[in-house]
Amino acid sequence: MMFRLSWHLLVLLFLPFASGSVRPQAPPELAKLQNDFAMHYFEPEPHMALTRYYLDRGDRREAFFTLETARRGILEEAVFDHAFQVAFDGFDNSETAEQKLLAERFHNPHSADVQFKLADIYISRSDWLKANNILTAAIKEHPEDFRFTNGLAEILNIQGKSQEASRMIEDYAKRYPESLDGYALRADALHKSGSGDVKKLLEEAIARYPDNGGLQFKLAIVLQEKGDLEKAEAGFVKAASLGPKSVDIQSWVGRFFFKVRNDGDRALPYYLNAYFLSPHAYETEFVESRIRNIYFAQAELNFQNQVKAKKPLIEMLNDPNPNIVVMTLEQMNEKWKPENVDLLTTLMGHEDGEVRWEATQLLKKNVDSSFDPKLRALLKDSDLRKRGLAAYIAVHRWKDASFQFIDELLADQAELLRFDAISALVLEGGESGKRHALERAARETHPTLKKLLESARQTKP
Repeated sequence: MMFRLSWHLLVLLFLPFASGSVRPQAPPELAKLQNDFAMHYFEPEPHMALTRYYLDRGDRREAFFTLETARRGILEEAVFDHAFQVAFDGFDNSETAEQKLLAERFHNPHSADVQFKLADIYISRSDWLKANNILTAAIKEHPEDFRFTNGLAEILNIQGKSQEASRMIEDYAKRYPESLDGYALRADALHKSGSGDVKKLLEEAIARYPDNGGLQFKLAIVLQEKGDLEKAEAGFVKAASLGPKSVDIQSWVGRFFFKVRNDGDRALPYYLNAYFLSPHAYETEFVESRIRNIYFAQAELNFQNQVKAKKPLIEMLNDPNPNIVVMTLEQMNEKWKPENVDLLTTLMGHEDGEVRWEATQLLKKNVDSSFDPKLRALLKDSDLRKRGLAAYIAVHRWKDASFQFIDELLADQAELLRFDAISALVLEGGESGKRHALERAARETHPTLKKLLESARQTKP
């Protein structure tokens, strides 16, 4: 949970990656989403809505950074997980959802799908007794449906009854050896023991179930272990195509291209598939770190190529890749030119949050009193994100004289503005800035911001 972080680390963690993006003259739909994002910055729904907006338009990069910012820097884990499941999985474990399923079960008591969905709700709440009762009854009614056996085995494992869980799985494989799951379980057992021809068994299974991605994936793993990388690659690609909703398949196919083929470009789509199925996706490493590294490596190569081609930095600021824009801003920091002030002010409204933050930092470090009229205008800007970023420059430049402007942000309904105002006072205002922020603590009503203020109170200079 984010409140374990120190105040400074917390602010620095999620400001650079705050991808609640703003682009000049944003389309009306995006502008509304951006405004909702600023107004309810510490609530999950605006983050999910922005992510969905980018995904629907094929911008998976911005969708990824928007969602990761919410996950890593803003929302508590349980809040994020529930919001993600509702927004992207259609999974809702609320009491309302439970009552709806109970009503469905009353009218259709033998529905395996209704029984499984209800058990899933109880498992998500760790209500093992209710889940166990439903799963046990469902196994008697639908013994061939592996979902119920597997679910009950998972509960037994959680309760430390691993031997009982293993016996249940083994018994299912013996009773239904030629079912899809029976084949998969037998293949796993053979693969683990090394006592039989697992490749032959999987080929037999695939002949019977040719459209199952899980079986194709298991065969690809066997082919990779045998050193037949060409066939393994073809198998992995086919498995991913047949299993688009499998987190494990998508993440491990990504790993094959990333680690075995050393091809980040081909790995990236599979990693993104896995991430948007589950942001916690893991394949010996969490996929979000792989995604970040690949995006950065792509941008670094592109950036260096443009530098070698002697492309002017001013033109590189128009690059569609925000990582390249950030790298360009870092270069401009070493070669500051006052005539770039207007351009950087515009970039404070860039759609990518890291670009916005870097542009703000560059201005903060280099502007003088000639910028003050523009800064006053920024503190009134209709773009709430721009207005919040201006707070850091104002407190940095004007110190105590900025407080009259910052107080307006502290009183605003927009959660992002209040956060930026508090952060600016703490990070840029010295001891008097911190005192001023803490004096306003009693007026703050949002629990997240109240906790942040308490964290600032306890942080030593």
